[in-house]
Amino acid sequence: MSVTGPRRRRRRVLRALLVTALIVVIVVIVAALIPLPYYAITPGDALDVAPLINVPAADAHAHAGSILLTDVQIVSLRAVDWLYYRLNSNDEIDRQSAITGTLTTSQYDSQGVVDMSLARGAATIVALRALGYEVHAVANGVIDYAPEPNSKVSPLLGIGDVIVAINSRPTPTLVALSAALTRLAPGDRVTIRYHPPSSSAVKTASIVLGEDRVSAAGSQYPVTCLSKGATSDLAPYRQNGRQRGCLGIVVEQSYATAGVPFTVNIQSEGIIGPSAGLAFSLGLIEKLDREDLTGGQKVAATGTMSIDGSVGDVGGVAQKTVAVRNAGATVFFVPPEELAVAKAHAGPKLKVIAVSTLENAITDLEHLGGRLEPAVAP
Repeated sequence: MSVTGPRRRRRRVLRALLVTALIVVIVVIVAALIPLPYYAITPGDALDVAPLINVPAADAHAHAGSILLTDVQIVSLRAVDWLYYRLNSNDEIDRQSAITGTLTTSQYDSQGVVDMSLARGAATIVALRALGYEVHAVANGVIDYAPEPNSKVSPLLGIGDVIVAINSRPTPTLVALSAALTRLAPGDRVTIRYHPPSSSAVKTASIVLGEDRVSAAGSQYPVTCLSKGATSDLAPYRQNGRQRGCLGIVVEQSYATAGVPFTVNIQSEGIIGPSAGLAFSLGLIEKLDREDLTGGQKVAATGTMSIDGSVGDVGGVAQKTVAVRNAGATVFFVPPEELAVAKAHAGPKLKVIAVSTLENAITDLEHLGGRLEPAVAP
């Protein structure tokens, strides 16, 4: 009895430990498989844009300084990841809906590709203008940027497709598209002429227009496009006394560049979104500048770029600042809205400067010792 008892107790303890270990393994496996409706936003890279910008060799100039773009990594979380990212002070966890809205992951990525394409185009225009070239944008269609819920267009057109006509009425601008729809009513069947973002081959699609509904009488916002006669407690929206037919998509302006003196090719290395616009603008200037606008410094930048040279706000600036700091940059340009966040994460060696236009950034770099020599005399 004195020998058998301890052996039984040891076997019971061993079985308990094995069961506990098995439960732990099962929990870990299940946690690794369960997706959560959250993303982790983590510091990405700070990349020199010079290798991404190609111009004719005769027009390119090498400099000691550099312009860096910076991005973030967005990680889809599973249950097993939660604690790791929560405990990392450089990471941020947010709901997927706060990042992608009503878009699917695929649609969100497609939208990011559109954003990057527009950023490259705007960067080319504003940078060449800053160097003295007569370059301008030519409106050439309206981009399907995002579908509204219950959109009749989204199954036919994809994000990034460019609408060029409604019922043979050209729609080169947002104003032209709005004017074409004003002439049409909910329930009208229309033919849309469009082309994919990577092709000029025009396709056609036939849809029945929906009707705009508003949340309160006399209030235009928010507006939702529903099928004509659909059951809803939203009130029909009227413009100039009549209802206007709607497509059910959010749109952006598409444009081409005119007056570009030579081939400019900007690559994005798989990075999507609009926030590299400012960095590409400064990088193209630096590539073509006979002097050195950076003054030999490693300069990072984040911010959207419009064709009028204005800089817009971006997301993930805390994580971008960490990436910039780790890359050894000495100057970081950010939109005014992100100045406080960037400064809070910059550390003692990174100078953060808010800029609202490309011209602001150029002026600040000249104050820091850089020089810009326009390619074309004013």
